[in-house]
Amino acid sequence: MKRYIKLFIGIVFILSPFLLYWFIHGDYERYIWIINGPFPFSHFGGGPAQLFMYVCLFLIGIGFLVATFMPKRKTK
Repeated sequence: MKRYIKLFIGIVFILSPFLLYWFIHGDYERYIWIINGPFPFSHFGGGPAQLFMYVCLFLIGIGFLVATFMPKRKTK
């Protein structure tokens, strides 16, 4: 059961950069609202902040998938 949870979380994290990009850039009004917001949101419109966020989310997802498919160690 834990394996399926890690697999689901990994897939969600891998897909989240695409969904977040769609959310931020899907509508011009929403994009302007986001970049005119307070500190963390105002930096979502810039390329470096988006790239950093997308790469981090993707790598976290890869980490969950690797943890899901790694064989368990047998202890004596």
